[in-house]
Amino acid sequence: MEELTNEEIILAGLHDDGLDGKRGRLSSRGKGIRLDIGASNFRKHFLERVHQLPKPVQKALIQHRAQISDAPFYSTADIKGSRAELVKTSVSEKIGITNIDNGKMGKDRHLTLSAIRLIYDATAINGKFIDVFPADLLNAEWELELNGKKVFEKMPIRKFFDGFFGYNTNKPFGLYLLNNPKNVEPQTPIEFNVDLPDAVPGFLKVFFEGTTVYGN
Repeated sequence: MEELTNEEIILAGLHDDGLDGKRGRLSSRGKGIRLDIGASNFRKHFLERVHQLPKPVQKALIQHRAQISDAPFYSTADIKGSRAELVKTSVSEKIGITNIDNGKMGKDRHLTLSAIRLIYDATAINGKFIDVFPADLLNAEWELELNGKKVFEKMPIRKFFDGFFGYNTNKPFGLYLLNNPKNVEPQTPIEFNVDLPDAVPGFLKVFFEGTTVYGN
């Protein structure tokens, strides 16, 4: 677990010294140097959205009663015909399969979702998940729902593999970086589904990566 540094607390707008009057906005100085604190992109995404957290959580972060930490959360499922439903409310937490209990974020667990990673295994739900996607899976589409509302719809699976095709070879295999990170509140139902043009045998594992807050 990581604590926010004093500089990050100020730049995130959680401290009076970083605010512009009573409006709760960062001063021009804070805005100008926010991106120079040396944090990772995921951590920066969290800092840019920390003011959206409930006030008690913000206070707990300042007082170090709450901590931030790296995600990921993950879930695994088989491809049934031409569809895979990777996160479902009927599936309980199980080591190696999913750490999302009954399709919801845990109590007091806030997540800034910065990236999604998708990997494939052709033979086993507890396999190595290092197999290359077959053509029908590579041409599939995915969607993400948070609390019953679609936040990504008809997104091409191929976007996960820009690096594989030579466009972004520095990122981890199967990783899709979000241009618009999402805040996921505690107990939010999550659904992640994949639709394929034709049936493909095998299994998929999805990771939701970013920064999370552990209670207060």
